[in-house]
Amino acid sequence: MILYTPMQLELVLAGLDQMDHSSDRKVTIEGVPAIVRKNSAGKEEIVQLLSTDPNDYLRKDLSPGTQIIPDCVN
Repeated sequence: MILYTPMQLELVLAGLDQMDHSSDRKVTIEGVPAIVRKNSAGKEEIVQLLSTDPNDYLRKDLSPGTQIIPDCVN
């Protein structure tokens, strides 16, 4: 990944090492690879898609923040 920004690198990356990603897990939702995380209510929601297909990013049911149903996850 290439990041073009006028900001100093220290400002861009500030706090990155303090983020907790221990509850993240990689899953496949209807054939689309994604990262999900448990929210405060104990339900899983999509954090990020890992797909190489641009059409997957246009699907509203796969947008970040969408709560997922456990039986559709592999």
